[in-house]
Amino acid sequence: MRPSQVIGGEIRHHRRIRGPAAPPRSSRRPWFIVLGLGAAILASVTALSLGSFTFGSFSSVPNQSSAGGIPNAPPGVTFPLAEAQLVNSTTVPASGACVTSNLGTSTSPTRLSNGNATGICMKTVVGGFAPGDTMFTMEISWSSVAHNATVFKLQVSMSVTPSANDVSVVSYINTSATITSSEQAIYALDLNQASDTSVTGFSVLVTEL
Repeated sequence: MRPSQVIGGEIRHHRRIRGPAAPPRSSRRPWFIVLGLGAAILASVTALSLGSFTFGSFSSVPNQSSAGGIPNAPPGVTFPLAEAQLVNSTTVPASGACVTSNLGTSTSPTRLSNGNATGICMKTVVGGFAPGDTMFTMEISWSSVAHNATVFKLQVSMSVTPSANDVSVVSYINTSATITSSEQAIYALDLNQASDTSVTGFSVLVTEL
């Protein structure tokens, strides 16, 4: 078991940052990163209600550090956004999504696409996400300095009320052959589908294989 480190920061509005292309890397090292917030989630507010759902303020946690031998994040991997939103035709995932699972496996990972966001379903829903449902999403982003054509293992957990509906999944994704800008995996849970009434916390562990 490799050591781990919890990092976090202010949840903010989604902004894509395009950076310069990095030179190719000749070797790869295993890295991992734990990302999370202890008590959920919506940007810089003490509490927020959305329909029948309640989201509390988030608790800040230490930034990732290499102190004490704990490694830095995988190159180019960041965790820029976690938020609740109402499902519609333009959200990621969009309405009608998540009829089938796309968590991926180690031998058949879900492929990301350069310059795009790929919705990853934490649970499948008969008929897919319905327009107007409240879903919670967590974004993991790979920039131009991230390793291309590389498989990453993601262990994603979300705590909700009632706690019997807590979700913990293991997912595998594959970055594209060339990342010239950035690409994202958006992990989503439809809260209406399971009659959840609040989000209390989440965590994401990203391991470069």
